[in-house]
Amino acid sequence: MNRSLSPSGARLRGDEYHHLLALIQAVRASRSSREIARIGIEDPQTGNADDITVYRTDGTCEFYQVKSKVDGNTRANLEWLMTPSPSGGNSIIQGLYEVWNEYHNAGTQVHLVLYSNALPDSNDPFISCRDGKDGTVAMRLSQARNAILRRQRSQLATHLSASEDSLIEFLNHLSIRIGRLYDELREDAKIEMYAAGLRFDDTAVTEGEALVRTWVTNGVRKLTTEELLTNLAFLQRENGLPKASLFVQAIDRDLSTETATIVFDWVDYFQGDEPRTRRVLRDTTLWNTTLRPALRQAAVNLRSQNATRVLVRGFMRLPTWFTVGTALSKTAGFAEVVSFQGASPWSSVGDLADFPVVVNDTHVLGSGTDLAITVAASMDPSADVVPFVRANLHAVKCHFAILPVGGIGNTIFTSDKQVRQWAYCVRDAVRDLAREYRPSQLHLFLAVPHGAAMILGHLWDRLPTTQLYEDGGASDYYSPSFLIPN
Repeated sequence: MNRSLSPSGARLRGDEYHHLLALIQAVRASRSSREIARIGIEDPQTGNADDITVYRTDGTCEFYQVKSKVDGNTRANLEWLMTPSPSGGNSIIQGLYEVWNEYHNAGTQVHLVLYSNALPDSNDPFISCRDGKDGTVAMRLSQARNAILRRQRSQLATHLSASEDSLIEFLNHLSIRIGRLYDELREDAKIEMYAAGLRFDDTAVTEGEALVRTWVTNGVRKLTTEELLTNLAFLQRENGLPKASLFVQAIDRDLSTETATIVFDWVDYFQGDEPRTRRVLRDTTLWNTTLRPALRQAAVNLRSQNATRVLVRGFMRLPTWFTVGTALSKTAGFAEVVSFQGASPWSSVGDLADFPVVVNDTHVLGSGTDLAITVAASMDPSADVVPFVRANLHAVKCHFAILPVGGIGNTIFTSDKQVRQWAYCVRDAVRDLAREYRPSQLHLFLAVPHGAAMILGHLWDRLPTTQLYEDGGASDYYSPSFLIPN
């Protein structure tokens, strides 16, 4: 069978990508009526950046321009940005610059976002300038020392008939978000719909896309947040209370954080140039002088908004997930914490399923009063933990490993019902150990799914002061991270 997309097929695929992104922004706006007044879809008032417009209550605007490609042959680079449209009109970046210039000259603060599934051209210096925090290129382009990059800067200024100063100011307000595939956006949509109290399965996303398509075909160009709530009501799920969202970027960043209630960016605090190597802070005192206080303040801010049901997202290692759970604990007044494990939400609230644990035999290590505890489900790192404790933690008397009775593995949990029961069992087992040994401090090592670590932290109360440890990535090497006082 010979398969190739016709022009109309390619156009339909582009529409699907556009409508999916519009759905995400519509759901976002419906949750943020205090910050967002309305959204526009193919709004003729916005000129060359008309795909999606977010009108904020403070008078600022966000313009989303969507460019979908049917295959991986087109790479996102400066040449692609500067190529005239098929009809010979403005290039992508000319259109965006005209919009920015018009609104900027009128005194309106604007932010522009270019979304595309086109993959970034790793050989293009301009695209390589993108900042991991916000997708802008202005800072690195303005400081360009590379001759090729300086030539690209001059070339782009000429293309836009702008001075280089005006070019940099414009690029300060342009976020380039490329390489986002349609299926990845669908997963983003599910999470946003869940947080908004909507159904979030594949069928619901498809129905949401169809709703956007209906708006477009019926000429609906602008919708207020109240109208969005009415239009999205058919997707409401039973008992689907809206949730606040906390997004923690610890070991990696995600540019799609607009919908989060609170966002932390801690990436630069870590040693390492990529997520897999970011394990230790450049200044280890920051675990408890900066990061943990920030989480505690986030809890205060969320409670002040009556937001006690919180969806947590981000890229973190297990001690951070656990510490987020302790900051948003039941005893701190939070009714529920949720994170997505793959495509499934794992919540701290709901029914329980039988999931017993076993406490392994004691390793007697020294004459101190502390206890070392390994909580394992995905794998059992005890063979590394015990030598580390013996060599480095001389105040530890004993080590215990708490494991599922049914064994360990990456798929040991089949539902969050089991995770909730497991968390209660682990907490109660540690309470029993603390009651028997009366330790001054617990030293906690985790090897569990991230959602399980957060729910365990959410329930961690009436226990001794707990020191968490980061897995250093090498055998029997760990480093202390968060200290959870009692």
